[in-house]
Order: sequence, then C-alpha cells, then structure tokens
Amino acid sequence: MERKGVHHVGLATLDIDTTIEFYTRKLGWSVAWCDVIEPPDGGRIRHAFLDTGDGTLVAFMCPERVPSIPAEFKTDINSAQNLPPAFYHFAFDCNSVEDLERKREELVGHGIDVTPVVDHEWCRSIYFNDPNGLLLEYCTTVREFNDDDKIMKHRVQPGPMVKDPKDAKRVMERLIGKKAPKTETA
Repeated sequence: MERKGVHHVGLATLDIDTTIEFYTRKLGWSVAWCDVIEPPDGGRIRHAFLDTGDGTLVAFMCPERVPSIPAEFKTDINSAQNLPPAFYHFAFDCNSVEDLERKREELVGHGIDVTPVVDHEWCRSIYFNDPNGLLLEYCTTVREFNDDDKIMKHRVQPGPMVKDPKDAKRVMERLIGKKAPKTETA
C-alpha cells in the first residue's frame, strides 16, 4: 500500500457553526462534507469535514443532547489534560517563509491574535488559537534535515525564537502558558 499522508484529524467542538465560520472565513478552508449522526440513545452529533486546501481534512464533531456525552467539556485538549498549550497542537504547511509571512498578515487582517514569525532554526512558525482554544500553527521547513538532527539532545534555538523580548514573552505564553518561565531574552 502506498502511504500518502494524513487523510483527516478528528476533533470536537461545542459550537459547530462558529468553528466552520472560523476555518472557512478566516483561514480560507472549505467545507468538504457534513452529516448528522443520530446515536441510539438520543440527541445528535453534527459532523463537518473541512478541507485545508490540499485535500487534507480536519473533522469536527459537535454533540447535541447526547445522553452519554457531557453537555460541556474542554475542546482544546491541553487544558482537559492539565498540560501547557504547546503539547497538543496542529501545524499546517506553508511553502516558504514568504508564504508564512503573508499568511500571518492575512490572519492579523482577520483580527486573529497571531504570534510573530518564530525561528526554530530548521523551520519557521506562527501560532494562534481557534474558537475551541486549539493551538494552531502554520509552519515551513527552511532547510534539509541531516544526521545530527536525528540525535535527541538539547539544541540551542535562536532566542526564544524572536528578536523582540516582548514578542518572545508572547510566544512563550502562547506555547507554555501564562506561567511561562523567564528566558534570557524576556
């Protein structure tokens, strides 16, 4: 069997309409498929598959009055697990640093609170949250991987990855949480 990549990632939301609006109007994705699932115990689950632009899908399920599912729960995964924001996140590919910078400006233009471009040495990223609290990232790889990259070890990255100390603090808070540790540049 030929491996082609990720078909879809499945996530949960408590507000499917706001979620669809965010991903289609602000990120420019499109709705690929929607359906309603009716569990045998009652209620319904509204289900939407969103195309990220390259055929990769992100699906959201929204339970409504399903007896076996809580009416309220944390949809951002990390806070439900008592983890910092960066642990569970979803990164979408950009072709170049220039595309990444354009995507950032587009997101800012839609009123989204997005970090500056972050330099991770081997890639560049921007981070922001969706209406469900999920940490999202657009990322581009800027160099080829080498044998040294495969070794698990501490690596020095450029700063906490941005030049302005205020931006560095914002990035750390977005990734690690409000109790982000002090850094040399923050």
